Amino acid sequence: MSLTLLAPPPEPVAAAPSLTREQKRQIRETFAIIEPAADLVARLFYMKSIDLDPSLGKMFKSPTRAQRRKFMAAMKVAVLSLDRLQSLQPILKLLGTRQREEGVTAGHYDTFQRAWLWTLEQSLQSRFPGEANKAWSSLLREMTRATAS
Repeated sequence: MSLTLLAPPPEPVAAAPSLTREQKRQIRETFAIIEPAADLVARLFYMKSIDLDPSLGKMFKSPTRAQRRKFMAAMKVAVLSLDRLQSLQPILKLLGTRQREEGVTAGHYDTFQRAWLWTLEQSLQSRFPGEANKAWSSLLREMTRATAS
């Protein structure tokens, strides 16, 4: 008897709702604008996250340059992977496991999403139209769904 017959069937992989071509364009364009100021943008993100949820101050006492760089690198990977978001799911799942071990809860993901959108609004101002906000919201929801599961 084959061992594969004894293994439970693989869980069906839910297809990630794909972003539209226009949403991908909006995300790429807005990220390209903020990327040169990545460290400042990451500082704003962490400050807003702690402002929205002071309990995060324990996790992010003083986000280091390396931590800020890693955060922005992760966002860049997401942007570069817009045409193949499904391929990020295993990585996001592992990231979520690690984050839970560090004390990140499901509620924190909502805070992170709100903080990132606020950061984009502040950083881009008039160059962050409502369509771009919706596009980023869709991307963040998909990333959170994979990370928090």
